[in-house]
Amino acid sequence: MNRLRSIWRLSALRQSVLLTVVFLILLVLAGGFSVFEFARVFDNRIEDELTARYTTVATDIEAGRFNAANYANSRFERIALLDDSLRLRNGFHDEDSIESSLRSDSFDGPGQWIYLVGDTSGGKLIIGSSIGRRNEFIEIIVQAMTFVGLMAAVLALLIGGVLGFLQQRRMSKITRTLETAKTGDLTTRIDVKRNRDDLDGLAHQVDETLAQLDVLMRQTRDFSANIAHDLKTPLARLRIRLETALTVEMEEGDSVEQIGAALEQADRVIAIFDAFLRIAKLEAGTAQAKFEPIDLGGLVQEVAEIYDAVVEDSGRTLSQKVTQPQTIQGDRVLLIQTLANLVENALRYTPKGSDITLFTEGAKLGVADTGAGIPDDEYDRITQPLYRLDKSRTDEGAGLGLALVKTIAAAHHARLSFSANPDAATKGLRVMLDFS
Repeated sequence: MNRLRSIWRLSALRQSVLLTVVFLILLVLAGGFSVFEFARVFDNRIEDELTARYTTVATDIEAGRFNAANYANSRFERIALLDDSLRLRNGFHDEDSIESSLRSDSFDGPGQWIYLVGDTSGGKLIIGSSIGRRNEFIEIIVQAMTFVGLMAAVLALLIGGVLGFLQQRRMSKITRTLETAKTGDLTTRIDVKRNRDDLDGLAHQVDETLAQLDVLMRQTRDFSANIAHDLKTPLARLRIRLETALTVEMEEGDSVEQIGAALEQADRVIAIFDAFLRIAKLEAGTAQAKFEPIDLGGLVQEVAEIYDAVVEDSGRTLSQKVTQPQTIQGDRVLLIQTLANLVENALRYTPKGSDITLFTEGAKLGVADTGAGIPDDEYDRITQPLYRLDKSRTDEGAGLGLALVKTIAAAHHARLSFSANPDAATKGLRVMLDFS
């Protein structure tokens, strides 16, 4: 019983049975209508033939050529001529049929016959025509339609069952894959090779979703590990500095230096959390409330003035490249933060003597440098929070600068892109935000 219930729960099988039942109902209705129409047409045809026959026989009687034996067909036709006393003069002898026909004086008659009765010069003429042939033909039609209907129903069930089984097997594979994914294994795939219908399309969507979830889960794990690493180092240094300031006898200047170093580590921890909070606020969309018209040319000049001395002291050069700048709607503070992050990245990852360029061209804004650049296959990953090309994670960066740049670009509906610097002798790096 449980097995039957499990089978009946299959949606494909239920659909197949339902469609077959609907088909049979329609077939019965169509068959009933066809039989009714056929009977009506057949009766009209018999009546027309009977009327034509009556006219022919009546004409022969008037001409004195009547002989029932020349007309009557014992199976399908009866012809009789009665005298004025209603005695049979010529034709079939069936008193019950004759008397009934005389009483009705119409086409209606008992049994499988209909009669036409009328007066002629030779007496009363009665012509009967069998409707048994109609009934036989209708019976044959009903039997044929019943046989065809049953065969069609069986074939529909078989074909529907096979197709339903194949479809259900594909659905079961999708279900098993999702069940496996629910246990935490996001590497499982349906792995559909073709795209024949919407079910294959669904399977592809499930595979793509699982792949994306797998990437997000891996990023989350890496993200958590990176947070732990980035916070552990400054916190450990902070503890050492404070412990040294408390337990080691030092000159007053040394104590102040240790406490200052501890404050720097605390500031670094606070900066990491502050960056996370800014990213969260931007992704929530609250930054758009401060949008205003911003001239990109003026923005580049403003950031250049802020960082000119810093870049020069680092042994690098800072230049501007402004070409037909446009005015856009944006948050000035966030865009200054974007350029500041890009300049600081360039300062951190380019050697001394490198050129750093702040540029804007139309509705495009960005920073380019003449450093070593980054591998092309890293472009999609460097904007992930806490991701750094330095796998040993020994540099001072927190790996949040480009993640913040990406979030700010998304808040402004700008397209962020990375490419080699076409103006650099080396590969270099060009980071650009396109606001068009």
